[in-house]
Amino acid sequence: MSKMSELSYDIEQLYIEGLNAGQIARALKCPKDLVIRWIASEGLKPFDEWDQPAQKRLIKDLMTDEFDPYNTLNS
Repeated sequence: MSKMSELSYDIEQLYIEGLNAGQIARALKCPKDLVIRWIASEGLKPFDEWDQPAQKRLIKDLMTDEFDPYNTLNS
């Protein structure tokens, strides 16, 4: 199995487990944009068809800096 197909499989499994794009990217140490593109390529429900809480979570996830030194587990 190629590295990209392994990564795609790992993204899929974490997505099924309920992790968001930022959490998946951190877990797999890959760019969040790659995870978001995978989600879109799978033909999942378009953003405008999501319910309000899901839209807000994604927007928050996209706006949050993954490496914010002030956003730690202890804060």
